Amino acid sequence: MRFAMSALSANRMAAGLMLSALVSSTFAARADDVEYSRIGWWSISYTKLDDLSYCRAMAPFEHGTVLEMALFQKGGQGWVLSISNPEWKAWMLKKRRHDLKLESTSAWRGPFSLSDDKTSLVAGASIDLINSIADAKSLELFDENDRLLTSLDMKDSAAAIRAVVKCVREPPSVPSPEAEKTGSSGTGFFVAPNLLITNNHVVRECTTPVQVRYPEKVSYTATPSGQDKANDLILLHTEMPNLSVASFRSQPQPRLGERVAAYGFPYSAVLSPNFTLGNITALSGPMGDTRFLQTSAPIQPGNSGGPLLDMSGRVVGVVIGQLKQTDSQNVNFAIQTPILVNFLNVKGVRPNEASNARTQNLPEPDIADMAMKFTVQVYCQGVSPKVAE
Repeated sequence: MRFAMSALSANRMAAGLMLSALVSSTFAARADDVEYSRIGWWSISYTKLDDLSYCRAMAPFEHGTVLEMALFQKGGQGWVLSISNPEWKAWMLKKRRHDLKLESTSAWRGPFSLSDDKTSLVAGASIDLINSIADAKSLELFDENDRLLTSLDMKDSAAAIRAVVKCVREPPSVPSPEAEKTGSSGTGFFVAPNLLITNNHVVRECTTPVQVRYPEKVSYTATPSGQDKANDLILLHTEMPNLSVASFRSQPQPRLGERVAAYGFPYSAVLSPNFTLGNITALSGPMGDTRFLQTSAPIQPGNSGGPLLDMSGRVVGVVIGQLKQTDSQNVNFAIQTPILVNFLNVKGVRPNEASNARTQNLPEPDIADMAMKFTVQVYCQGVSPKVAE
């Protein structure tokens, strides 16, 4: 499907203003982002900043590459591309602008500017370029010397672009500050002294400081120290002393049918901390997404962000949620350990990775005791009952 020039015409002056505003905000995940829809691995969101509004499609790819396509509204309409990969940092920092080439159904070369936070490259995009991306099966990115930086699978890109256009034409309603407040509660676990991990969706709508605590202990404030919105992860810093730090298992890879356990704080207002057992039922998530594991260990609202453990007490995943399109209570998912370890490495945190040698299985009560020492409740007051669910 081609996108009409009349519907998506770009005013050059407005596009320049929008690109400048984009570089200042650096496409970072914002508290006022409103999730619009999901299409395959693409997430569509809407943001309004004073008289500037935009919708964007974002997708994570292999090897840490993230591509974002945004359509801005400010005295006209204009598209902007942003692409990032932590492994490119040294190369990107060499200069403020890079002359890059994109190849999809056609070739395009143009300047990309380094974002203010120096984590991504940003460029204005013509409607012809957006159409070529929509039509393409893959997108290749080359540097100034025609060295291939990455090759991306553009599956569902046309549907994602259509969703962005619809989002701009029919933007979602944004909750007002006076919206009814509700509590948001989840689970987190320590990955280093004073640093813990949880799901981004647990805290993204917080209107008060995030709090963390062990059961029946004093709570401490936690502040963001790093975020990976694409994979729903956030790193929190707190002055609360931790009893232990989680160990991670990256090798050998989890096996289908392997026994696992989950520990967390479901329905924290009425239930005590919960330890459940199950098996790995699939090595990928919805639509074959290899970032995830599927497990039969029972998971409920409040488990989000907690550890999924093997029978030696090592973390093999971060609990993220339950499949909502089914009445089954046993279709549950966790983010695989390599995704988390890569995120921690990017943020300068050295994860405690256990030996790759096969470790002896422990009695289940011992695993629960281990989890209790590095796992805490994460909670706050928020504005979105949907998120709290």
